[in-house]
Amino acid sequence: MSLLLGGYFTYTRLQDAEYSLLERGQLLARLIASSSEFGFITNNSELLKNLSKGPLLEQDVSDILFLDGKYELILRSAEFPIDLQIASGETYNHNEYWYFTQPIITTGIPFLDNSEFQESEQIIETIGWVVVVISESRKVQQEEQIFIANTLLLLIGSIFTFFLAQRFGKRISLPILELTQTMEKIQAGQYDARITNTYTGEFNSLAIGLNNLADTVHKSIKNQENKIELATRKLQFTLHHLEQQNNALATARKRADEANKAKDDFLARMSHELRTPLTSVVGFSKLLKQSPCTEEQLEHIRIINQTSQMLLSIIDDILDFSKLQQDAITIEHIPFNLEDAVYDVMEMQAPLAHSKGLELIAHLPETERLEIIGDPTRLRQIVSNILSNAVKFTESGSVETYLSIKQLNKQQSLFTLKIIDTGIGIPQKQLEQLFKAFMQADTSITRRFGGSGLGLVIAKKLTELMGGKLSMSSEESQGTTLTLDLPLKTQKNANPITKNTSEADTTTIYYEENTSLRIAISSILKQQNNKVIAVNSIEEMKRQAEKNNVIVSIPANPQKQITLLKEIKDISRHCAKLIFLSPNCTNLPVANNIAILNKPVRPSRIQQAIERTIRIEATDTKQRVAVKAIKVVVAEDNEFNSILINKILNSFNIQAFTATTGLEAITLVKEEKPDIVLMDAHMPIMDGFEATKHIKERWPSLPIIALTANIIESEHIALYKAGVSKVLLKPINDSQLFETINALTTNVLQVDENAQKITQVTDITKYDIHPQQLEQELQSLSRQLETAFQTYQIDAIREINHQIAGISGLYELPEIECCVSSLQALISKSTMDWPSIWKVIWRLKRILDSND
Repeated sequence: MSLLLGGYFTYTRLQDAEYSLLERGQLLARLIASSSEFGFITNNSELLKNLSKGPLLEQDVSDILFLDGKYELILRSAEFPIDLQIASGETYNHNEYWYFTQPIITTGIPFLDNSEFQESEQIIETIGWVVVVISESRKVQQEEQIFIANTLLLLIGSIFTFFLAQRFGKRISLPILELTQTMEKIQAGQYDARITNTYTGEFNSLAIGLNNLADTVHKSIKNQENKIELATRKLQFTLHHLEQQNNALATARKRADEANKAKDDFLARMSHELRTPLTSVVGFSKLLKQSPCTEEQLEHIRIINQTSQMLLSIIDDILDFSKLQQDAITIEHIPFNLEDAVYDVMEMQAPLAHSKGLELIAHLPETERLEIIGDPTRLRQIVSNILSNAVKFTESGSVETYLSIKQLNKQQSLFTLKIIDTGIGIPQKQLEQLFKAFMQADTSITRRFGGSGLGLVIAKKLTELMGGKLSMSSEESQGTTLTLDLPLKTQKNANPITKNTSEADTTTIYYEENTSLRIAISSILKQQNNKVIAVNSIEEMKRQAEKNNVIVSIPANPQKQITLLKEIKDISRHCAKLIFLSPNCTNLPVANNIAILNKPVRPSRIQQAIERTIRIEATDTKQRVAVKAIKVVVAEDNEFNSILINKILNSFNIQAFTATTGLEAITLVKEEKPDIVLMDAHMPIMDGFEATKHIKERWPSLPIIALTANIIESEHIALYKAGVSKVLLKPINDSQLFETINALTTNVLQVDENAQKITQVTDITKYDIHPQQLEQELQSLSRQLETAFQTYQIDAIREINHQIAGISGLYELPEIECCVSSLQALISKSTMDWPSIWKVIWRLKRILDSND
């Protein structure tokens, strides 16, 4: 501030000095100019010289010049170089001199005393010029004095201001500094720091306030520390407790995992141990049924079959439920026909339904969009569970299946399947518990109808895995409705329904007494033939039968069957073709124009029957053969197993190439470019897991079927992760093998009506493999196993045991398979229990010797 004020005052005084110089010079020039008028008029130089003497006495007046009107010098008072610049104006500066120029003007001299006779206008004329030259020396001296004086004043003022500011600054800065230091100490954790000095005014109030705040913060922090210490102790106790609980949970989880593994092993072992004798029971009961039996014996055989199938169903339910609990089931996405899947399940349930006098009715929409992409196996399992329950709990009436389709978008539709029965119904309060494991609506149901109480639970979980919903509604004594909603991808139907044009003039007369079934079959007939007349009266059927095709639906009720057959025994003589839709009766007339179709009847079979006469439909005697040449690489290290698989494939007209290791399989795939690969899971050099991975890396679209005797789900998951398309269990079911190859090779196989019957269990004698050859192979492997044990070659024991396991699994030898399983458990341990191993080998040898 002092600098600004000093500068301002200095500048002002300098300006005043300059202004004083200019004002004095201009005044002096004006005075001389006015005084020299008469001297110029009279041309009196002496007068002019006298006028200039007075001003020259001034120290800074350097020269006075008189010029005439033409700017010529008349008189000058000094002798030094000057530079006159008349045109520059009245005042200008040059070479440290200021030049002040004033004109000498004639104003006139009044000669008359009376002003009235004087001229009103005066004549003004410039007759010369006066130039006053003033030096800047005096001004410079004044400026120096001003600078010196102001500098002294500024210095004195600064010193005074400094001392004043220091005095007041200390009074302000010292309290602020102490306040700041005290605050920093408090922030650093020194909560006992306080302001000790006493100040005046607001600083004292601020110091007192800060001390009070520090006291409050100190107390608060102390309380907080106490609370934190208490909370820390509680937390440490809690953490210690949680650690104990975590250890307990870890131990419990380990035990649970071990229990689950033990459960899986138990289920796998029990499944195998139960299925093997049950298969034998079912097989021998079928053989007994074919032998001469009394009515009582046949009834006993029927009960054996029924209970065996029930027990197999319970075993399957328990295994499926166990898989669902562990999320071990993978949903497939392959193309299939929904209509075929529904009829497959209905045909499976038909014998039981017809034996109870029930009608199975399917109401399928008239659409071509039944070709879908999904999991046909799981869909059949869901529908089978629902349909079997409906048949089981319905004593009279019918079980109807309704299908409706709602398009969601261009690629996906919502398929709603409703299964409605006329059974015993379920009370509303018991509906929810039916979807809980091992629960049924009534405890007496298990005693009356059997079952594990897992069917609906499995169906619901499978439905949810497929992205659908399963719901139920029921009225007691009225029946039950189960609704299955599934969103599935659709694809264009490659075989759309076509009308029969070969017999355009022939009318089809359809007789059915059941109204709902008559509507369903009539709808199918109208899609295939324009002229259809549905009747529910035998007389009406007889009246219109002449020269027309007649379809007679025989009721499931045995009494009604007898009555109907008596009334229509001669009708075949009057109609063009007679087609019986038969539930289970065999006492049907035989003639060239008669066709017999099993109920429930598929739409395609009705169309075939109308186009050509089929004597008797035998759905159990179908054999498949390949339409075109199919090449299959079979990777199987056991020679006997390889022979059987090759013979099965050859019976289907399928060309097989055999490999004994995974490396050979990869080479054959590269050379032969097969349509599909059958891969054994365990082989020497390279097993099926590694071989599958290598094949899938180079040929990702090539389907691979894994063959294994191990039913443990973990191995199946590992095979699927390796890239296999389907896992099939040994022993091989030739029908199942055919169906799987057919599905994975885009349905290049077809039905051969004249081929031999396919059994549920493969008959090795059918493929020219004599049991004696099998026994010789097993005896050879047994001797090799003894030799390997005597030399303690554990790797050789593992390999030979694997060979025996493959044969026992493929050819269904349960006793040998049990020994192999026990031996595998012993040689899988880290330490070998050689005595126990020898006991199992000796037991295996005794079993083989006893079979001889």
